[in-house]
Amino acid sequence: MSDPIEEITLDGGWLCLDFTNTVSTRKPETGGEYLRSWADFILWVRRVGLSGEAEFLAWQRLPPGEISEVRALREAIHDLFAYRAKHGAIHPAHLDTLNGFLHEVYMHTIICATETGFRRGVADGIHVEKPLWLIALSAEALLLGDKLHRVKACDNCGWLFLDTSKNGTRRWCNMLTCGSQTKAKAWYHRKKEAESRKGK
Repeated sequence: MSDPIEEITLDGGWLCLDFTNTVSTRKPETGGEYLRSWADFILWVRRVGLSGEAEFLAWQRLPPGEISEVRALREAIHDLFAYRAKHGAIHPAHLDTLNGFLHEVYMHTIICATETGFRRGVADGIHVEKPLWLIALSAEALLLGDKLHRVKACDNCGWLFLDTSKNGTRRWCNMLTCGSQTKAKAWYHRKKEAESRKGK
């Protein structure tokens, strides 16, 4: 049987949002855990292409980190952006938690020049926590950028995603899965209501 991490869809549209979606569902409550071990995290890092092949191979040979730390960062990012998607604002407590992670990350960052300007990056080197640093910086970039208002939670499963639709009305993380399920449920309920009315 294949590992769910190798099949999980990457519908978040942003690195840190894909990271929050490493559970089977978020609605009505958090579902099955995909990051059960550090080995699962290794599979996920490879899946999203967080580094080049040579760096990845060197990184995966390092002694494993703490999966509890991985999950803690994931839940901190999820709570921050899920609250923003629901309430249109950032909760100060969630911001404090992310800042706690970033405080450690900043010790390993540098300012990098790009074709479009400058960005914060991670200094060269192989560190066991480097993928977590990159994920935290991804959350920072989304929070400080111009796409924050596009972060939404799927109507069906609660996964977070970046709404890139032209009119900003996307409701599902994936139209073929959650969108179809929601429409099928709505059709079923309409059908039952119509049958009920006929029977009266």
